[in-house]
Amino acid sequence: MKMKFLRVMGVCLATMCMVMLFLSGLDYVFSNDATSWARIELHELYGQEEIDSIFLGASHVYSGINPAIADETWEQNTFNCSTSAQRIDTSYLLLKEADRVSDIDTCFLEISVNGVTRGLEEGTLQEVCRVTDYMRPSWNKFSYLWTVLQPQDYMNAFCRARRNWKSVYSLRKMKETVSAKCTAVYRNYEYIKVESGNYAGKGFVRFQEEFENVGARVRLPIKENLVNEEFRHYFQEIAEYCQENDIELVCFSAPLPEYTLESFGNYDEYYMQAKQLCEENNVSFYDFNLTNPSILTMNDTDFRDSTHMNEMGAERFTKVMAEFFAGKIDEKELFYDSYEEKKEHLPKRFIGLIIRRDTSGEFCKIRSVTTKKDKFKFEVYYEDKNGECTLLQEKSGNRKIALPLAEKINLKVCVFDSKGNEVGIFNKSV
Repeated sequence: MKMKFLRVMGVCLATMCMVMLFLSGLDYVFSNDATSWARIELHELYGQEEIDSIFLGASHVYSGINPAIADETWEQNTFNCSTSAQRIDTSYLLLKEADRVSDIDTCFLEISVNGVTRGLEEGTLQEVCRVTDYMRPSWNKFSYLWTVLQPQDYMNAFCRARRNWKSVYSLRKMKETVSAKCTAVYRNYEYIKVESGNYAGKGFVRFQEEFENVGARVRLPIKENLVNEEFRHYFQEIAEYCQENDIELVCFSAPLPEYTLESFGNYDEYYMQAKQLCEENNVSFYDFNLTNPSILTMNDTDFRDSTHMNEMGAERFTKVMAEFFAGKIDEKELFYDSYEEKKEHLPKRFIGLIIRRDTSGEFCKIRSVTTKKDKFKFEVYYEDKNGECTLLQEKSGNRKIALPLAEKINLKVCVFDSKGNEVGIFNKSV
């Protein structure tokens, strides 16, 4: 009986090994992850001798916090565990995994307007597997997958080749995948170019481009009851885990361009709700959009787009953040009590425009974004397909412009302040 049981177990183990080898072979041929910096990040995470503090969050964090600066200021080993479009349940997973392999002391969790509103149903299998694909086998990994995946996702989750099934019909893609994986760069987990930036180590991605035209991104006003219930649930799970495992949890909001903050119209509504969420869970919260400009000023050139810092912004922000948490900067000196209070201390500055069609589609409306109110005038041109401009409105304070066509068109808007000085030129398709 005992021998029969052992033979059955041996057959089962041999079958599992064969299946795993088969799946690994398919993965090697059909899944090209040579440009995945998450692969390198997780490899580095497991290779750390001891991590004192981690940073969790999405793209605001991997482009905005440079662990090398925090390491030097705190005399610690820190690691940026952020990933693209990281969900709150994935933050919880990475917290537990980092603590399992390194017994961390402090966790810095970034929360934002978009983050707290996001439910798990808005995520995709790709966002889940972006992390789990490169995690080592553990209870954390398999319990997470069991919780978040639907039965129809199991095959795709454990067989990456199936997610890339179209490559089966492309000999060229198969050759590209194998060739990329045969390089020393891939085998040695060397740092790579990512999108328009470069992976710089320990989870930090360095971007160099600057935010030029603060054009016309329309943002909905921040509503009451902003926090998604699924986000709230996992936030509480994170807070409880940290309390039970003697980990200090600190929440923060990363800086955004003044244009983006102003375009919300009521940013303090988010700040109050985020602060309340943290207070309910006995967690410290610091919003770095409320900082004293004499200590931390983030210019448009510190960002690569309307929400993400570039390399220069990351250096500026991480330095102040590290010095603050090291006790070198007093909290009352660094932070205002609200964004409205901060605006009172900002110099008068024109930031940008919000331009959009109204519900009829026959007109566009212009809203200026500025730190102080002023009587602006607008000179508006319509640019046709040949690049020729037609004047739609001479210099005027009118903000409702009649449009010549119903379909999408390009507008050029010149803005003048109350003294007649030109303060900006903006191009926008409406």
